[in-house]
Amino acid sequence: MTNLKWRELSTADFKDLSKERMIVILPLGSTEQHGPHMPVATDALMIEAVVNDVMEQLDGVESIFLPTLWCTKSGEHKDFPGTVFLSAETLMHVLEEISASVARAGFKKLVFLNAHGGNSDLLAVAARDIHQKTGLVTFVVDIMRLLAAYPPEDLEPGAFDIHAGQFETSVIMARHPKLMERRNWKGYGSDLKRGKVAATFEGFKYLRPQGNPVTVGWVTTDFTTDGVIGDPSNADAQKGKRGLQAQVQLVCDVLREIDAFEYKS
Repeated sequence: MTNLKWRELSTADFKDLSKERMIVILPLGSTEQHGPHMPVATDALMIEAVVNDVMEQLDGVESIFLPTLWCTKSGEHKDFPGTVFLSAETLMHVLEEISASVARAGFKKLVFLNAHGGNSDLLAVAARDIHQKTGLVTFVVDIMRLLAAYPPEDLEPGAFDIHAGQFETSVIMARHPKLMERRNWKGYGSDLKRGKVAATFEGFKYLRPQGNPVTVGWVTTDFTTDGVIGDPSNADAQKGKRGLQAQVQLVCDVLREIDAFEYKS
């Protein structure tokens, strides 16, 4: 089977693709602060690591990967230098216009492969609107929600680790060690056990920052002063390798189901 990168093909190459079957995948990262210890490209670097490994391991599916969107909806981090973001309205237009190009090229299925939590709710709306406007069968594969449902074995049960915490720190240590040289991540962060998150949600049964039926709108400074939501203190490269492989396996399994999916009459 074929796993291709859109940007590496010529216009003539597209004529020979099996567009009825091939899944188009748009990876979404971000450019935003990830605490004092991590690069602002963390989400983009993580989704690109997933894409590269998925392309090597995915079998039985024909796929083509668009270039990663590196600038997305990160306004919740705007108080921290280095963050570059689009408004919800702008990102929605970008997604609609990219999707229209995919549909014009003759493809039938489009997957939004997302590594940034700030995009999640917008993508759910976009996927339905784009399906209605273009006829594309659309899917949102959200890395953060996959990890919440199937957490890596190294992550402590019940940990609130959504931004620059143990998981993301470990993955970047594993795949981009030079970016983490001479950096310290001990003592950073806030989660449900310590810091502003713990103080804010103590004693509440129904209210949680996210991932529960009842959530609260927030920006990063509501939860942390250093930009880290989670606890990176126990991060290490081996945890990153195992976590990334678990992530890649989940994405491969999901893409195989998407390949088999069709609306029944």
